[in-house]
Amino acid sequence: MTQTSPIVNPAADEEDSDTLVKGSLWKAIWNMSWPLLLTTTSSSIVGLVDVQVSGTLGSAAQAAVGVSEQITFLFIIFIIATGTGTTALVSRAAGADDHKEVANSTGQSIALALMMGILLATISLFVIEPSVRAVTDAPDVVHLSASYMKIFCWILIPFSIINIINAAYRAIGDAKTPLLIMTINMILNIVGDYAFVVYQFPIKGLGVSGIALSSLFASLVSAAIAIFTLLRSPLKKSVNHIYPLQKKAALRLMNIGVPTAFQRFGWAFSVFVVFFILRQCPNPTPAIASWTVGMRVESLIFMPLMALSMAVASIVGQSLGAKDYNRAFKAGWQVSSIGVGMMLLMATSMFLCADPLAHWMSQDPATIIYTKQYLRINAITEPFLAVGMVLTGALQGAGDAKTPMWITLFTNWIIRLPLAWFFAVTLNWGPQGVWTAMASSILLSATLTTWRFQSKKWMKIKV
Repeated sequence: MTQTSPIVNPAADEEDSDTLVKGSLWKAIWNMSWPLLLTTTSSSIVGLVDVQVSGTLGSAAQAAVGVSEQITFLFIIFIIATGTGTTALVSRAAGADDHKEVANSTGQSIALALMMGILLATISLFVIEPSVRAVTDAPDVVHLSASYMKIFCWILIPFSIINIINAAYRAIGDAKTPLLIMTINMILNIVGDYAFVVYQFPIKGLGVSGIALSSLFASLVSAAIAIFTLLRSPLKKSVNHIYPLQKKAALRLMNIGVPTAFQRFGWAFSVFVVFFILRQCPNPTPAIASWTVGMRVESLIFMPLMALSMAVASIVGQSLGAKDYNRAFKAGWQVSSIGVGMMLLMATSMFLCADPLAHWMSQDPATIIYTKQYLRINAITEPFLAVGMVLTGALQGAGDAKTPMWITLFTNWIIRLPLAWFFAVTLNWGPQGVWTAMASSILLSATLTTWRFQSKKWMKIKV
């Protein structure tokens, strides 16, 4: 297809009005990547501030926030998976210049995700305490996690709206509107964290509940803004396709979303096993707190990779819709090269700055030691993580969701977890053994993902 699709953001200037299937591929990558880089960085900053603010309440509070957010993530992944299906279907339709299918896929995605959000938020209320106790038996962490989760679980409802609308915007080549939505979300989150917890305004003594309230308020406002922009965008006709939920459309979304959900679920659930392994180490609470801190610091590095992953998914999807298979293949490798270059610089900084970062994020001596080990070991694998994450995004944008699922399940459950137990418990390396196992599984995952992408079999997937 050589004709430009008119499905673009009307607010964009003339320079940015080219679709993802026409003109310079580097320009298309740039136009999608820089807003998404800022968007995902804003999300990682929120996570970092959550942990830093909870650190002012002690290591138990830090551990509670980390445990609670991992439990909630088990529910969030189903909504995120629907967003992956949205990107694949809407981008293909946009590349093929099929306006009706763009609207229908977007509307049906919103309906399905919103139903999931309401259902999952309700279910989570009944599994809060058992889930927390399955991760840790420290009484203070259990109590704080339960307080946090009773509020934070309701974020699933507004998140479902935000996630799908942003996914649809990305699929049609508009990465700036999601940036606006998530920037507002970031500002409200950070202001709320410091107001509710540090300055104890307007109510004193909220503790970790204040962090949860801040996140919920920010998400509700952001969801309202997402709806407002949708009604004034090229996607506005999608509201006519929200009801009723169509069986065929739902099955198409689930065909991509379910494998993606299992992939993310497999990764997220493996985290709970990591928690269990860390509990077997000396000083288990600082060990879990260091994992929470390390992940948040590292998120400043791998969240930009998420941006590149989302960008390449839209480009690959639209290119396949336009039947430009060579452009789709080139996009994967060009975006990967950007990711590797970024990671070489950022991973070096993370390695060299591990000590001051650990001291900034915690005052507990054991937590500081474990955090430094985490950052330095994982810094070595960041360039490989870049290749794996970007090419996974390319495969998912093509509708090939099953391959990343199997790779994730294999590298986490067959490689990472047994190695983590062997190193940390059998060899008595402690948390450092867990970090070493994590690094090993990342190297293997990148290798397998590269092999699949290079085979080009994903080009034949039908969505």
